[in-house]
Amino acid sequence: MSQERSRAPERNPAAAGTHIADSKRKFLRGRWIVRWVALLYAADFFVTPAYRHSFAIWVEFAVFYAAFAVLYFLSAVLTGRRQTAAFVLFYLFVVLYYPINQQANVLFVYPFAVLCLFLDRLRTLFVVLAATMAGVVAETRYLGHPFASAESVLFYCAIFGLGNFAFAQQERTNSLLEGANSEIERLSQEAERERIARDLHDLLGHTLTVITVKLDLARRLLSHDADRARNEIVEAERTARNALAEVREAVSGYRADGLDAEIGRARRSLLSADVKLTTTLAPVNLSPAQVNALCLALREAATNIVRHARATACYVQLLENDGTIHFTIEDNGLGGPIREGNGLRGMRERLQSMAGTVKLTGSSNGGTRIEITLPPAIESPAPPASQVVEAGDTL
Repeated sequence: MSQERSRAPERNPAAAGTHIADSKRKFLRGRWIVRWVALLYAADFFVTPAYRHSFAIWVEFAVFYAAFAVLYFLSAVLTGRRQTAAFVLFYLFVVLYYPINQQANVLFVYPFAVLCLFLDRLRTLFVVLAATMAGVVAETRYLGHPFASAESVLFYCAIFGLGNFAFAQQERTNSLLEGANSEIERLSQEAERERIARDLHDLLGHTLTVITVKLDLARRLLSHDADRARNEIVEAERTARNALAEVREAVSGYRADGLDAEIGRARRSLLSADVKLTTTLAPVNLSPAQVNALCLALREAATNIVRHARATACYVQLLENDGTIHFTIEDNGLGGPIREGNGLRGMRERLQSMAGTVKLTGSSNGGTRIEITLPPAIESPAPPASQVVEAGDTL
């Protein structure tokens, strides 16, 4: 019985990435606008003393303002020791210009406010603020200005500096979150690719094996039992059509046939290779994810038995003991050393993702034994399989 499953809206990674890029562009554009406005405001402190003065004063204004603009931008674009040197020169420039224009004490705010965009520790900010204020107070007293002018610089430094520091911290946090989201998205995509690869391996490996066995049997029967050969070909065609539907379901991420249906498919596959299947299924509550994992494990085991075991009997048992679910698949084939390939590796990874284990050993009758353990289901359980003890048919 197929079960409908509600799906959450899918996230479009390309759209999310475009939104982040647009947000960054808007942020950078806004920051540059603020910096240009601040630069234009600073021009007033250079134009005012030059107003209605000689041409030499205007030349002096142009030189000082050009140097101010250069240091203003260099301190924001350089890195490392060069940036440190630019900030020191920026501060010294303001110290040198202050005696020329004693109304320009607010210019001390500029190097400090820009520096706060690059500080990552609040303690460092207060140390730089204290050093800035010490210099402002010292020069104010040296020039004989009232202390109120230094207090206004302290006020503006604190306001703009703390604001820029908080703004920069928020930007760094957003960058870290974007990086973490990108990493989560990458890991999710990688996990989904691995899931599809495991499921397709289990589905196609088993199905192609069954089709190969049936077609080989039909070829051998064609000369002396055409009706039976035709039935095997029809069964191979049906298996191929079912495989197509299962591949689509695997890509979509769900299957709802149940363990009983999978045992029926395994019985038919083993029957084609003259292997008798006997099952003992206790009424165990399994989540849909656990049912899916056991179905794929049974499919992989049946495929290996048909391909390699040369067995005549297979035994499948499902029970719950001491709060642990046990699922055992055992055959009486050749046995021998077990080499873990893609199928068994995928089985192990799938079970580990739901806190399960898989153990491969030799069985008491010389074949191979696969024992799978799972914790009790914590999701809404799938309909439990009824207790069945039955012997499979033989050819």
